[in-house]
Amino acid sequence: MLNRLALPLWLMLPAAAAAQQGTITYTYSVKNGFEIPERWSDRIPSSRSGTMLLHFGPSGSLMTPPPEDRKEAAPAVVTDRPILSDRAIGMAMRMKMGSTSRSDQEELREAYVSYDEGAIVETREFMGRTFRFTGHRPAFEWRLTGEQAEHLGRLVIKATAEHEERAIEAWFTPEIPVQGGPASFGGLPGMILVLSVDGGDTKYFATEIDLEGGEEGLIRMPEDGDEVSRDEYELIVAEKLEELEKLRRRGPGGGQ
Repeated sequence: MLNRLALPLWLMLPAAAAAQQGTITYTYSVKNGFEIPERWSDRIPSSRSGTMLLHFGPSGSLMTPPPEDRKEAAPAVVTDRPILSDRAIGMAMRMKMGSTSRSDQEELREAYVSYDEGAIVETREFMGRTFRFTGHRPAFEWRLTGEQAEHLGRLVIKATAEHEERAIEAWFTPEIPVQGGPASFGGLPGMILVLSVDGGDTKYFATEIDLEGGEEGLIRMPEDGDEVSRDEYELIVAEKLEELEKLRRRGPGGGQ
C-alpha cells in the first residue's frame, strides 16, 4: 500500500501571482471493448485514439476536440499501424456497432469544469445521439507516491487514486498551479499532463503546452446535445446496452 507523503514545502506555497491559463493538447486512447477474432488481430487495432484540447484558466477548464474535428462524428477505430484496408475498417466498425461494451458505444465530446464551484457539464455521444448533463466533479482521494519525472520539459509528480472501482495513475506538474486535467480529472496541486485509467484502458498524454494567454471566451459551458439529468443518461445507457445484448443473443445478425 502506498504511503501518504507530506507535501514538500514548495508544493504548499500559494500559486504564482500571475494567473495561469492556456491550452494543452492531449492525445488519448481507449481500449476497444469488443473481442477481435484471431484472424483479424493483425489488421484491426485494439484501441481507438484521437486528439483533444484543454483550455484552462485559474477557475475552470473546457476539454474539446480541435476545431476541425468538432463537427465530425466520434472517432472511428484507429491505430498507429501504417494503413488499414477498407475491409478491415468496415469489419472494425461492424464489431464496434454490435458491441455491448459501454466504452465502444460512448464517446466524450466536451467536458467543462468549474474549479470554484466543483461543477461539471459533459457532452457525450452515445450510439449516434448526443447528450448533455451537469453534475459534480469527482472527489478523487489522491495519494502521492514520491516518484518524479520530466514531461515536456516540466517536472511531473506521480499520484494514484481509486474511484468507482477504477485504478487511476496521474502525473501532474506543480509548474502549472491549476488543479485541472483531462476530462473531469483533477484536484491535484498542479495540472495533470499524463493520465492512465485501469492499467491503460484509457490514457491521456499531453503533447503540447501553450501558456501564451489564451483567447477570451474559449472556456464556456457546452451547449450541444439533448439535455438530461445524469440519472436519466445512465438509464438510457443501461437500456440501450440491454437491447444490444438481447439482439446479440438472437443469433445470426445479432452479433459479430
